[in-house]
Amino acid sequence: MNRARGFTLLEVMVALAVFAIVSVALVGNASSSLRQAGAIRDRTVAWWLAENHMTSLRIQPRTEENFPRAGTGREVIEMDEVSWEIETRVETTENEFVRRITVAVYREQAEDPVAELTGFLGRH
Repeated sequence: MNRARGFTLLEVMVALAVFAIVSVALVGNASSSLRQAGAIRDRTVAWWLAENHMTSLRIQPRTEENFPRAGTGREVIEMDEVSWEIETRVETTENEFVRRITVAVYREQAEDPVAELTGFLGRH
C-alpha cells in the first residue's frame, strides 16, 4: 500500500505559530535598531552644530564692542531637514577677561538638549 507523504494539518499549524513568534521578535529588534540609529544621527548633527557655533564665537575678533556679555541667546537653524534651536549661555567668571560659554542644541521645540558643549572665551 502506497501512502502519500506530507505534513499533517497539525504540523503546518505548529510551524506557522513558530514562524509568527520569530517574526514578531525580528520586527521588534528591527524597529529598535531604527530608533537607535535615528537617535545617534540626531546626536551627531547636534554635536556638529554645537561645535560649529562655538568655533564661530572663537574666531571672531574680540574687541570691547563684540566681547560677549553675560546672558542667553537663541537662534533657529535648519539642517538635515530638521529645525534645530541653538541656545548660547554666556556667564562671567572670576577673571573679567574670560567668559564661560555653554552651547545647547535642541531639536524642534524639545525640552532637553540633544547636545551641550561648554567652553571658555578669552578677551585677548
